Amino acid sequence: MRRRLAAAPSVAAALLAAFGLSACNFERATGYVEIRTVPANPPAHLKLVLDSQTLDPLKKGNTVLRQAVGTHKLGVATTGDPMMLCELAVKKDRITTVTVSLLDRPPRCQCRSSTGTDAASNKRCEG
Repeated sequence: MRRRLAAAPSVAAALLAAFGLSACNFERATGYVEIRTVPANPPAHLKLVLDSQTLDPLKKGNTVLRQAVGTHKLGVATTGDPMMLCELAVKKDRITTVTVSLLDRPPRCQCRSSTGTDAASNKRCEG
């Protein structure tokens, strides 16, 4: 009988710990980044880079990516190190839209704010 009673507190503690962990939300806050390119089919030698990840070629010049909340750097690379174009401020459950003009030299970002107007600064895009 004593063995059962000694094991009961440890079982209860394990159940409480499991219940406590199940109540935690380990999911990271995310938002979305919409990237558009002009022209829709950019030259093959130009690759878009988000932080340190090279993006796959965009279909019809448009893609939407799910990203962690925070600031991310968008750049373009031909060979070697990418050239930073702008910073994207991703907010929880919001869409940050940026149009990358690859016709200009050097390429540049054009941001659209949540009100639908162009942002004054083309170096930082916010959703």
